[in-house]
Amino acid sequence: MRLVFMGTSSFALPSLEALAQSHHQILLVVSQPDRPRGRGKRLSPTPTKEKALNMGLPVITPQRVKEIEEKIKALQPHLIVVVSFGQILPPSTLKIPKLGCLNVHPSLLPKYRGAAPIQRAIMNGEKETGVTIMWMNEGLDQGDIFLQEKTDIDPDETYGELHDRLAVIGAKLLMKALEALEKGEKKAIPQREEEATYAPPIKKEETRLSWDKPAEEIHNLVRGLSPTPGATFPWSKGLLKILRTRIVEGVQGKPGEVIEADPKRGRLVVSCRKGGVEILQIQPPGKKTMDGASFVRGYRPKPGEIWR
Repeated sequence: MRLVFMGTSSFALPSLEALAQSHHQILLVVSQPDRPRGRGKRLSPTPTKEKALNMGLPVITPQRVKEIEEKIKALQPHLIVVVSFGQILPPSTLKIPKLGCLNVHPSLLPKYRGAAPIQRAIMNGEKETGVTIMWMNEGLDQGDIFLQEKTDIDPDETYGELHDRLAVIGAKLLMKALEALEKGEKKAIPQREEEATYAPPIKKEETRLSWDKPAEEIHNLVRGLSPTPGATFPWSKGLLKILRTRIVEGVQGKPGEVIEADPKRGRLVVSCRKGGVEILQIQPPGKKTMDGASFVRGYRPKPGEIWR
């Protein structure tokens, strides 16, 4: 099949690689424009653009998809494949390919429609998630379902780990969908609107950690925001970023109280409203990420002090 691929973030890379290694023809890769990144704010290509250029594929980066509709029409694609693109496709674009537009979405639609399905699933303590191959329409992740695959979420799995795992699952499921299309099997199962939930972008205020919550809720927030943007809380030297924790049962203390900070044992345990958490990875302001033991040895928190 003749394909146009639209993607931006690293989530799209396994799907792009799988298509490039298949017998299908990638006519064009469309990605977001270069953006300022890093401390120097230098213009940098998106992960998808960088990967496509390294593969020798043609790439364009329009401000809006509408600008390139005539170019896409001229290519006469059978299908447009969209993976973590970050732009809404206008109705006129959706009508261009002969077969339609397929989207690889990292949730079990209709649950977690929107921009942050992986983070929200973890933050909400979900036990399973998955990937949906969906026929795109004008709505936000509301198109008919082609294929779905479920996977369990490990109780300690972070956003970054689940993101990478779902990206690989999504690429394999996409190839299954294309194989089915070649056989003339075009499934389209309507979503159940009454079961729909939404996953809006993460707001800055949501990343602030409050110790006045149960340990499980804090643990889910930390792993749902790791490695980026990270769960933070105010500290005497600035914002501390917590990137990995472990739930500790039987901890009794005030919310935010340092219960254990032993350089020899290498454990840093903080009390929550119910239970406590051991901090396994932490990033002081302006410093690199370190384990809890290194933080205890370097910054000497004292048992009994309260973190607010």
